[in-house]
Amino acid sequence: MAIYLVDYENVYIEGLEGLEQLGKEDTLHIFYTQNRCGLTFDLYQKLTHCDAQVQLNEVSVSLKNGDPVKNALDIQLMMFTGYLIGSRQTEHLYIVSKDKDFWLGTEFFHRFIQDDSIELRIIPSISASFEQKEEPAPAADAQVMATLESLAAASDYPEFIEAVERQLDDGLTGFAALCNQYASPTVVLPEIPVTEEPEESTPMFTVQYHNTVRNLLGKNTDEDTVNRVCEIISGSENLVDLNNGLAKLYRDGERAKTAYHKFKPKFEDLRHLSRVRNKG
Repeated sequence: MAIYLVDYENVYIEGLEGLEQLGKEDTLHIFYTQNRCGLTFDLYQKLTHCDAQVQLNEVSVSLKNGDPVKNALDIQLMMFTGYLIGSRQTEHLYIVSKDKDFWLGTEFFHRFIQDDSIELRIIPSISASFEQKEEPAPAADAQVMATLESLAAASDYPEFIEAVERQLDDGLTGFAALCNQYASPTVVLPEIPVTEEPEESTPMFTVQYHNTVRNLLGKNTDEDTVNRVCEIISGSENLVDLNNGLAKLYRDGERAKTAYHKFKPKFEDLRHLSRVRNKG
């Protein structure tokens, strides 16, 4: 059983294309106002011969003795949609409209309600519900891909998998080939390079450079983190190197991303400051 909620003011007669494909268990709600309620003889015949239950819902465009309310029909249609979701009257719920405002409602549903037992979709016409559903693949983040590939080459296998999983949680795609490559038992993974602790004789950075990095990170950042970020910036030839270095330091995609965006606009200036060493 499917329920269709038609924003007739938006899609008009074209939105009811496919009406004849509905069955006896389907329900069709047509939301309209007196602003646009035209009906052709052909559509009238299709409605009278339709197997689905058809309900015409004339909605108010203003409060009593008040001015017209913007998006009045949309508000009332979404209110009814929420009622249907809460009462679980169907497994397939379609909003027939081309109005992009409804995407906010479906985004809220998928983000906060997350009820897999109900399919909620926005479609331009009834016939679109019978077409093969194709999920648009979100664009892969090239910067994240570069970071993960670098991490895969320089880290052990479990660490790489954890990083991939963190990025997949953000809805990114394009990692399949990379995962398959490193999941294959025939692949010989690179050895983990030994990172030596910096010697005390390592040249110190200037106070100006050190304090600039600290201020960008936050004044409460511990000294060790500030020094390591100073070294990362100093040793980065470009923004990709910077991003990779921060990813290895934080081992947390969100924290690395936040730090990266703090330093990105000032990268060249910081690189210049990092080349000036303290005397002594």
